[in-house]
Amino acid sequence: MDAIIGILLVLAGAVLGFFVARYWLKEHSDEARLNQEVQQSREQLASYQQEVAEHFATASALVEQLEETQDKLKAYLQHSSELLQQEQTQPSLPFFAEDTMRQLRMASQLQKDSSQAQKETAEQMPRDYSDKKSGLFSSSKQKTS
Repeated sequence: MDAIIGILLVLAGAVLGFFVARYWLKEHSDEARLNQEVQQSREQLASYQQEVAEHFATASALVEQLEETQDKLKAYLQHSSELLQQEQTQPSLPFFAEDTMRQLRMASQLQKDSSQAQKETAEQMPRDYSDKKSGLFSSSKQKTS
């Protein structure tokens, strides 16, 4: 009987141990799973924070570059405005040099003179005609002279 009680106690201990171990391992496995999920969440949060930090750094660099470009554009427009104002206050430079301008004026004057001479010669009687009538068309009065 002692052997039967020992066997029953061993069986009862095995059944009780089985349920305790199952409960204990389940509790630990839930805890391990929760710990793993917490660790994953922390890693995701850290990754997200890193991405956000990189995004803000990139955005900040782009804003600085935009401001630099804007400053360059303002300086260029200011320089252009100053050049335009300076050109308005100063007389513009001639296209040709002074020697070339002098030659152009002389050529223009010569052209005017030649056109006036052509007008004068066109108005005058040609030189091959004479005022005195002679030849076939002369009158009889002049022949006697």
